[in-house]
Amino acid sequence: MKFPRIANPLFAASLVIVSLTAFAEPSAMSTDNEVAPEWTKADSNRDGFLTKDELVAFPNLVHHFDQIDTDGDTRISQTEYNAWVDGDHRKE
Repeated sequence: MKFPRIANPLFAASLVIVSLTAFAEPSAMSTDNEVAPEWTKADSNRDGFLTKDELVAFPNLVHHFDQIDTDGDTRISQTEYNAWVDGDHRKE
């Protein structure tokens, strides 16, 4: 089998590096292992609160929603979220 000649080895090396870094980037979607995503990743409508609908991709947060929502208003404020991230969820 004959391989084509690469005109610019630097260009070829750049393509390899870009390809490898693309696979190294974390996924935009959460997995069950992700305990606490970045606030901006979870607050999809940017209203400053998290609802169960916004947390579908974060099942661990849905599971703990009532625990995190300490004032019971069916949405999580950033203060409630930060308190949980900073230590409350580690007790379990």
